[in-house]
Amino acid sequence: MSYSDRFALVEDYLAHVDPMMAALEDPFVEGRYTGFIAISAVTAYELAIKDIFYDFADKKHTVLGDMTRARFFRLNGKIKLDDLKKEHIKMFGDKYLDRFKRNLEKAENDYVRAYSKSPKTAYNNVITWRHQFVHEGTMPNTTNYAEIKEQYTAGKEVVHCLFKSMVR
Repeated sequence: MSYSDRFALVEDYLAHVDPMMAALEDPFVEGRYTGFIAISAVTAYELAIKDIFYDFADKKHTVLGDMTRARFFRLNGKIKLDDLKKEHIKMFGDKYLDRFKRNLEKAENDYVRAYSKSPKTAYNNVITWRHQFVHEGTMPNTTNYAEIKEQYTAGKEVVHCLFKSMVR
């Protein structure tokens, strides 16, 4: 399975929910659906990140693949940008961290120019919103269904940059 296949489930769910959300008039129910989308989005990010690291490590050496699986087995949402940079990518070497930073800055600049949204901010926002929904049962008053969809899409750019960076 390709890392990008992890996003298909979220996008199928969004396609299913879109018509319902357009007709929905209850803010509480909209908040619930928005929270569930945040959970699905972060799960897709996490699984895609694991797939990228596993694939990279397996191509390097079977022992590295086994060690990587042991380390990332319980990633548990610890995938904010700082976590990726300071803990996860760094363990494979500065070469990959530097490549990730370069790829991310280019993607950030290109995406902001094209869509006026920051993938880095969007990625961390979705993770923060998921955390708030899971642990407090609410979504921020400043977000809604349309916003979570846009932020999820922009945030995927971070994962794409990771994929481009973790190559020999």
